Amino acid sequence: MSDATAADRYTRALFELAEKEGSLAETAVRLQALAKILKAQPKVLLLMANPTLTDQEKYALALGALAGGKTKLLERFLLVLIDKKRFALLPEIQKVFHEIFEKKQGVQEVTLVSAVPFSSGFLEKLKTVLTKRLRPSLLDTEPEAGTEIRLIPKIDRGILGGFILRFAGKEIDCSFRNRLHEIQQKLFSPVEEGIV
Repeated sequence: MSDATAADRYTRALFELAEKEGSLAETAVRLQALAKILKAQPKVLLLMANPTLTDQEKYALALGALAGGKTKLLERFLLVLIDKKRFALLPEIQKVFHEIFEKKQGVQEVTLVSAVPFSSGFLEKLKTVLTKRLRPSLLDTEPEAGTEIRLIPKIDRGILGGFILRFAGKEIDCSFRNRLHEIQQKLFSPVEEGIV
């Protein structure tokens, strides 16, 4: 089983259990905190993969990383990951859990990449347009599908100008860099000009 498939299965199992226990929000917050710790301290993942440590030592290390944010469900889940030698999947599990949780809450995250920050007025107009465009149809079978747009602005001076929108595995590229590339392709394409 691939890591992506395994991460998806573990995530869905955790999500169902958290939903059944009524602890979705708390689990999402705790998982995010743990993922931040693992990102800031990558040596923890290396220690968890160390075969000289016992599962109990790894479990104690994982619980230490959860300090102050323990939940019985998450503790049991970490024990399963350690037992199955799948603790390294935790960052991916957290990412997928977050996406499913946001969808359940009716939130669609959209990353807005631009060369310079946009004004708050532009961001509000963009949110309004995206809310209308991304709102599910009345025939949609998933009532929790995105109704609120959460814009996540990121700066990338390499796009020169314009912007790129990324959401739900899709990308809308309205950057100057992309437009210049398209112009370059048209200018230097011999087939288009009938040169060949």
